[in-house]
Amino acid sequence: MLTKSHITIGTSQRYLFLLRRHVSSHPIKKHDEYNFFKRSILSTDHFQYSLPRLPIPKLDKTCERYLAALKPILNNDDNAFKHTQQIVADFCSRDGKRLDAQLRHKNALNRNTSYISKPWFEMYLKSRLPLILNFNFFLVFADDQKHLKPGARITNYIISSIRFMNTLRANWLEPEVYHLNPMKTNTDRFRKYLRFVPKSISFYGAFLQKAFPLDMSQYSRLFNSTRIPKHDCDVLESSFGNVRHIIVIKGGHYYKVNVLDKHGHLLPAEDIAATMKYLSEGLREEENKYPLGYFTADNRNRWASVREQLQELSQHNKDIFKEIDTSIMIICLDEDDPSKLDKSCTKKQLAEYVSGKYLCYNASNRWYDKSFNMIMLSDGTLGLHCEHSWGDGVALLRFCNDIDKDANEHGKINSTNYESINASTNDCIEKLEFQFDDKLKNEFETSRKNYNDFVSKFNVNIYQEGVIGKNLLKQASLSPDAMMQLAIQMAYYKLHKRFVSTYESCSTAVYRHGRTETIRPVTHETKTFIESLTKTKDEQLQRDLLKKCSEKHQQLIKEAATGQGFDRHLFALKYLQEIENREKLHPIYTDKPYQSINHTILSTSTVASKHIAAGGFGPVVNDGYGIGYLIDDDQCGLLVTSYLEKELPNFMQAADESFRELANIIKK
Repeated sequence: MLTKSHITIGTSQRYLFLLRRHVSSHPIKKHDEYNFFKRSILSTDHFQYSLPRLPIPKLDKTCERYLAALKPILNNDDNAFKHTQQIVADFCSRDGKRLDAQLRHKNALNRNTSYISKPWFEMYLKSRLPLILNFNFFLVFADDQKHLKPGARITNYIISSIRFMNTLRANWLEPEVYHLNPMKTNTDRFRKYLRFVPKSISFYGAFLQKAFPLDMSQYSRLFNSTRIPKHDCDVLESSFGNVRHIIVIKGGHYYKVNVLDKHGHLLPAEDIAATMKYLSEGLREEENKYPLGYFTADNRNRWASVREQLQELSQHNKDIFKEIDTSIMIICLDEDDPSKLDKSCTKKQLAEYVSGKYLCYNASNRWYDKSFNMIMLSDGTLGLHCEHSWGDGVALLRFCNDIDKDANEHGKINSTNYESINASTNDCIEKLEFQFDDKLKNEFETSRKNYNDFVSKFNVNIYQEGVIGKNLLKQASLSPDAMMQLAIQMAYYKLHKRFVSTYESCSTAVYRHGRTETIRPVTHETKTFIESLTKTKDEQLQRDLLKKCSEKHQQLIKEAATGQGFDRHLFALKYLQEIENREKLHPIYTDKPYQSINHTILSTSTVASKHIAAGGFGPVVNDGYGIGYLIDDDQCGLLVTSYLEKELPNFMQAADESFRELANIIKK
């Protein structure tokens, strides 16, 4: 059975029902250690029904927070700020008040989801921009400590991924919970206690002990799911039928590979390893002349038209699309081009090359519409390229953490037994070849040119130094996230002597169907501190200002995580007025400062996990930067992307200077 959805995705209960029905239709052995992770004490959906709803902030607070975030990026333009204050006051008393009441009424009638869910899905699915660089992101796993050959490593991760999927669908996967006091609540004893708390109030049983269950409605989109290009608005499709296969892409060719038997059980690890050994080491074919990956990287309306043409050309093409769309997952086996790298290249240059491969390069060997592409480079580096509309980093990170841990601790294939396995197709492989006509071949050349022109402007640079780390910042009672954000602002200010719109993503997954809220790191406090660096040498004053920056940032994090930001509220009101009511937008949305704060020069996000070596995404605007950052005990790092080829090295140099300047102030 194939389920479809456009943008009304508020159906987690229906998904869970479908998943359980899918599982119950197969003869599952409850204690099958090969097919499943260890069964959780709590069912996966134990907290789902009692999750609180995403709150709608009070309108006056939203307006107040908007003005506070706007003021520092107006760079002392008092006239512009006063004009905006008047516009905001008018909005708050007239259109905003009416729209806010309408939003709350709609929200009260639709209690199974969040007020942001529909407009946020539509924001992604209606965009006609290419997915790569504009939306999709990547995560790279930590290095393989066992130094397995690529075929062996990918086998273990395929098996672990299926184990994760089976456990999720059996409702046995450990619920995702954020533990404020893990020594007390991340224990079997605590889980056994919660097992007897009714599902209708289970969230509050955990909340009272400072454990915060997170929404898991997005997880159903991890497998057997894809984004389908359509004119004007794409759709998300998920299959819950008896699908046994994955798709492996190599050299731009598509191979359907069965990894489950007819009962839905994993094939023996040795059989999967033999197949992957054949595909990764034994298979040698010329590059596909017409790989569809270039289409998936193109404008969405253009790809929708081409896909329609391909399907109209033959039933054969329709069948292949179905095989790819419904597949459990996609594996990309890359054959790196040695000419790209000089033998004397540094570790940093290699990391930048790898990051580019995961983010946007090698479209011939990708299918960017799929929920994720698991990409194995020829040197054994492994990671994911992720489509963003269906879900956020919380679900992807949990998936990565679990399968990396499982593959390393319980991997069935090691160096010894892999060497003894003979490469074989095991009658599990079917090559899928699309049929083209001359018109489609011309379309292909156009999309390939569009792609090459687009990515030729892309640049990536990496910074990793032991200048500051969590240990130093904790000694000074400073928030590590606040200091990373401050250094990024300092770097930009060093180059341009102004403050600009900065976006930091914050999950609202503690609420039912929560997505993200925006943290606005540029504040009166950060502006005051940065300007003080050229005005005073008073070190105590600078340290005091640093603490105020840290405290303000922590306040903003708390507000965003609890649904008390302003961006999503204003976005939902704009959607209501413009899309649903079809009214002329209030001047608050056409005001130049509103355009400025939503022209994100510095788009930032972080991921903290020992299982992830790097993560990144493209810049949001042509004159901006996409900044993924990490900080651990003794070092920090940035992965910065930009279309500004000449400015990027200067920004990285300014960032290094900023980190060192902060470290000197903190240490004195």
